[in-house]
Amino acid sequence: MASIEQSYGKNTERIISTIKAARKKGKCFIVFTNGDYILIEKDIVYEFQLAKGQHLSISLYHSIVEKEELIEAKKKGLSFATYAIRSTFQVKNRLIQSGFSPSVTEQVIAFLKEFNYLSDEEYATQFTKAKIERRYYGYQRLKIELVKKGISHAIIDKTLKEHYPDSIALETARKSADKKLRSISFRNDEKKRTQLHNHLFRQGYSLDIIKKIIEEYFRS
Repeated sequence: MASIEQSYGKNTERIISTIKAARKKGKCFIVFTNGDYILIEKDIVYEFQLAKGQHLSISLYHSIVEKEELIEAKKKGLSFATYAIRSTFQVKNRLIQSGFSPSVTEQVIAFLKEFNYLSDEEYATQFTKAKIERRYYGYQRLKIELVKKGISHAIIDKTLKEHYPDSIALETARKSADKKLRSISFRNDEKKRTQLHNHLFRQGYSLDIIKKIIEEYFRS
């Protein structure tokens, strides 16, 4: 269970002793006669019509706790997904690492997608454009990086087909070559050729493109 402050004995009925506001905005403490407590959203108090002296069955208690967990998970997921564009895989990992259960995590993912806060298609598009424009990645490097982000092969293939046609691959490789050559300008031509070849290969360019670039920059 994640993000819910609580103290309780398992599988026992509880009687509410006190309901009091907490310092944390929008939260309140539910204190039971045996000294156990939970910290939950005020809205849950109204939703379940909780009151002093009320007996909570085991099932009702767990429903309240699960509701609180879902609310906290939605807040966490929404904050993470909107701070910067994320993939579904990244959001899932963050929620699981934060201690939320797989079932709650899936509910949050569905919520984020329903309200367009999460889209692997949009993520793949933005990631691809940024890496082409700023890092000069080649096709294969982009494909590998998107797989690492949990993007499906179908979305990757569609995205690269739309946003990384062959017509711009050679020009992007030239930009990558220019940047690399500036950083190794003090090397002799033989070392420049070797380092440029290795650099373009790591950037994910095909051997055909690498060959063309080498021939352009090192004409004999």
